[in-house]
Amino acid sequence: MNKKYSTEFKFKVVQEYQKGEKGSHILGHEMNIHPSMVLSWYHLYKQHGIDGLRTRRTASPYSEEFKEKVQLELRNKAPINFLRAKYHLSPSTLQRWRLECGMAKKSVTRIITREELNALQEKHKGTKDSEIKELLEQLEYAKMENDILKKLATLVQARKEKERRQSEN
Repeated sequence: MNKKYSTEFKFKVVQEYQKGEKGSHILGHEMNIHPSMVLSWYHLYKQHGIDGLRTRRTASPYSEEFKEKVQLELRNKAPINFLRAKYHLSPSTLQRWRLECGMAKKSVTRIITREELNALQEKHKGTKDSEIKELLEQLEYAKMENDILKKLATLVQARKEKERRQSEN
């Protein structure tokens, strides 16, 4: 799920980070965002000012020359956040270019659609219901078994008490 944040929110995060009182992890936790976003927004702001924090509405096509230039910097170990800020690129674009030039492995995970998620939930719902029913039956059986063992222990204790009294007499 791609959550969009307002420019004002991003600016507020950057201002807090610039104070230097909190690191990206603490600030990210407080603001309920990933620490990498704090750093990313900070670098975008540092490079482009407030315009760097504005959400771009249209995808702009990149020339092959530009793409090759960025890929060269990637090969030369330029930090991802630095390149994102410098060229105002999305993380997915950089990841795709890293894949294309053989610098990254394709992720094993993939994004599933809402329909696929619903189908999986429905598929496992029946399984969960049957598992819950089975576990409740096991719990009931264990409770009965526990009651029987308690009663047996009481009877054994009563018998021992009776034998002890008889031996005293």
